[in-house]
Amino acid sequence: MSPVRGVLLDLDGTLADSPSVILSAFHDACAPYGAVPLPGDARALIGKPLDAILPRLIPGGDETVWAEAKALFRESFARRSRTAASSLVFPGIRDLLAELSSEGIGIAVVTSKITRSAHELLEATGLDGYPDVVVGHDQTPRGKPAPDPALLAAESLGLAPQECVVVGDSPDDVVMAVCADMAAVGVGWGVSDAEALLSAGADCVATTVTELAGRLHGPVMETARKVTR
Repeated sequence: MSPVRGVLLDLDGTLADSPSVILSAFHDACAPYGAVPLPGDARALIGKPLDAILPRLIPGGDETVWAEAKALFRESFARRSRTAASSLVFPGIRDLLAELSSEGIGIAVVTSKITRSAHELLEATGLDGYPDVVVGHDQTPRGKPAPDPALLAAESLGLAPQECVVVGDSPDDVVMAVCADMAAVGVGWGVSDAEALLSAGADCVATTVTELAGRLHGPVMETARKVTR
C-alpha cells in the first residue's frame, strides 16, 4: 500500500452540514405534487442522485413531474444553502483541508450532486479554494456506489487508486472506495452510523474531524488495505 497522496471527500454530510437544507429542499420540490416526504425516509436517501431519489419521493409522478421537481429542488437548495452558508461547514474542516493542501496531498470532492451544484455549494461555503478536483454525478457513466467517480478523481489528480483514500458519511461512499481498490474512512457526523459504514467495508470510522485528521496522517492508512482487505 502506497502512502496516502490523495484524499477524496464526499460533500454533503462530510464537509458541510447540508442534510437539513437538503430535507427542506426535498419538501419544496415534492409539495407541489402532493407528496410531503417524512424526514426519516428522505434522510435515508441523502447521498444518492436526484434521478434515483425523486421517483421514490413522488411515486405517482412521471418523467415530466420528476424533471420539474428536480429543477425545484436545485433552486431551493441553492437559495437555502446561500442563506445558511456561513454555518454549514463542520468545525475543523477548513483547518483540515488547509493542512492537507499545505502538505501537497491532492484533494478531490466526489459527490452525487451534479458538478455545477457542487461548485455552487463549495463557493457559498467558502471551501472552493481547497479542492484540486471536483467530480460530480454528471461526469461519469455511473455514479456512487460504482467506482467510476473515485477512479476519475484519482486519474485527474494523477494518482493511482492505491494512493487515495475516500472519506464519506454514507455506505455508498464506502462501497465506491472498495470497488475502486481504495481505502475508506467513514465519518460519524453525517447521515449514517458507524455500524452501517463498517458493514459497507470502511477501514475505520472517525467520530470527530480531529480523529479524521489523525487517521489520514497516521500509519494506519498506509497499511489499512493490506491488513483488512
